[in-house]
Formats: sequence, structure tokens, C-alpha cells
Amino acid sequence: MNTENPGCLTGVARAIALVVVLPLRLVWDAFAWCFRQLWRWVLAPIGRALGWLLHHLVVVPLRWLWEWVLAPIGRALGWLLHYLLVVPLRWLWEWVVVPVAKAVWWVIDLLLVTPLTWLWRYVLGPVCRFVGAALAWAWDIAGQVSRAVGRALRWVLWNAIGRPLAWVYRAVLTPVGHWLRTWVWGPVAAVGRAVRTATREVWTALFGGPR
Repeated sequence: MNTENPGCLTGVARAIALVVVLPLRLVWDAFAWCFRQLWRWVLAPIGRALGWLLHHLVVVPLRWLWEWVLAPIGRALGWLLHYLLVVPLRWLWEWVVVPVAKAVWWVIDLLLVTPLTWLWRYVLGPVCRFVGAALAWAWDIAGQVSRAVGRALRWVLWNAIGRPLAWVYRAVLTPVGHWLRTWVWGPVAAVGRAVRTATREVWTALFGGPR
């Protein structure tokens, strides 16, 4: 193949591309033309007809229903609710509930709150403070008495029991213990050690020492 002439190769490539692409382009143009004709003569008229039907069979009746039925009924119900419920309730609140509540609170304040406040301020409060002060003074005095009684009991117990027992321990039990340890337990321990030694020697002489 002669590769020195690029113009020949370009012509061959374009011819092959034209052979491959031309049928696809023809099919695409035919499909686009058919779709435009379908949209122009079928889909668009059907869409316009459906839109006209929806507008005149659904939107217009609903709009008419809202403007001439639902909206007037809603305004009438609102007017009825306002004048048959809101206005009476407002009047009842302003002229019955609030005055009755104020009167009841005035009676409660006059017959209960004010007497209780006066009673606490001039009777119960001073009495509670006086009783609290008296109880605090009595508690302090009782503590002082308790501490004094404790000191007195400690002194009596020490002089009645502790001091004699201490004297007996120092003057009697300690010398007796020293005498027993020197003249009784010491000789007895020495005799015991001598007996254990003699017994060990006799055992060794008779049976021999430990193997």
C-alpha cells in the first residue's frame, strides 16, 4: 500500500465512515420526522384536548364550587362560630368568670390569708421563736449538766474503784507477783528443766540417741 499519499487515505476513511454513519443518520432522521409528525398531529392535539377537558370538567367546577359554595359556607360558619361561641365566651370570661374569681380571691384573702398571716406574724411566729430560744437554752444547760454529771461520775468511780484497785495492784499484786516469780516460778522452772534433762539422758542411755 502506498502510504506516501495522505489524501488517498483520507478519502478511503471518509468513504467508510459515510457508509457506516449514513444508514444511522437516515434512521435517526426518519425516527425524528415520525416523532415530530406524531407529536404534531396526535400527541399535541390529544394533550390539548385533555387539558381542555381537565380545565372545563375539573378546574372550572372546583373553582365554581369553591367560590360559590365552600367559601360562602366557610364565611357563614366563621360568622356563626364568632357570634355564637367566641363572643359569648368572651363576654362570659369578662363579665362572669373574672369578676367571680376576683370575688372568690377577695373572700379567701379576707377570711383565710389575712387572718393566717396576722396569726403567724403576731402569735405563732413569736411563740415559735420563744419556744425555739427556750429549747436551745434548755439544750445548752442540759449539755452543761450532762458534762458536770459525767465529770462527777468519773471522779466518784475513780476514787471509789479505780484508785483502790490501782493501790492494790501497786502495793499488793506487784510485790506478790515479783515474789512468786522469784521464789516459786523460778525454782519450779529450774526443777522442770532439770527433770527434762535427766529424762533425756536416761532415754539416751537406755534406747540410744535419735538416729
